[in-house]
Amino acid sequence: MFSLQKILGKEDKFFDLFEESAAHTTESVQALVSLIKDPKRLQSLEEFSTARRREKKTANDISDALINTFVTALDREDIESLAQTLYKIPKTIEKVGERILLAPQYVEGQDFTRHIAMLQDASTTLCTMLKEMRKGSNLEEMRSLNARLHEIESNHDELMMTVLRELYSGKYEPMKSMFLMDLFELLEKGIDRFRDAGNVINHISLKNS
Repeated sequence: MFSLQKILGKEDKFFDLFEESAAHTTESVQALVSLIKDPKRLQSLEEFSTARRREKKTANDISDALINTFVTALDREDIESLAQTLYKIPKTIEKVGERILLAPQYVEGQDFTRHIAMLQDASTTLCTMLKEMRKGSNLEEMRSLNARLHEIESNHDELMMTVLRELYSGKYEPMKSMFLMDLFELLEKGIDRFRDAGNVINHISLKNS
C-alpha cells in the first residue's frame, strides 16, 4: 500500500486542484453530449469555454502553488506534467464543439453514441484514478484503472476503423466526408488525452509507492 496523501501531509492542496481539473473535464464531456444531442439548439461554445477557462485557472493555481511551496513530496516535474496533461483534455473537447458549430448540418443523422459513451467512461475512470491517488490505493488497482483507459483507447481505435470504412465507401458527399473525418479524428485525440493523463497518474503512483 502507498498513501500519497499521507506523504504530502498539508500539501494535499495539489490533490484538490487535480480533482478540480478532473471536474472540468467532466463538464466538457457533458457539454459535448448536450451539443451532439441537438447541434442546432446551442449556438455558442460558452459551456466549453467556461470549462476550459476554469481549467486554465486551475492550471495557473497549480503553478502558483508550486512557486509558493518550498518543499513538495511529489516531484515538481510530475506535478507540472499532470497539470499540463489534464489541461489539454477540455481544450481538445472544445475543438470538437467548434467543428460541430461550424457545420451542424453534417452532424444530423450521424450516430455518436459509442464515441460519447467512451468519452464518458474515460472521464469517470480518470476521476476515480485521481481520487484513489489522493486516499492511497494499492498499485494493482491503479494499474487496473490505467489499463481501463488503454482499453477504451483501443476500442475507440477499432471504432475508428469502422468509421473510416464507412467514410471511404462513397456514401457521403466529399464535403461531408471531409468534415466527419476531421471530427472523428478530434474525438480520437480526446480519448488519447485521457489515456495520456492516466499514464502520468500511474507513473506518479509507481514512483511514490
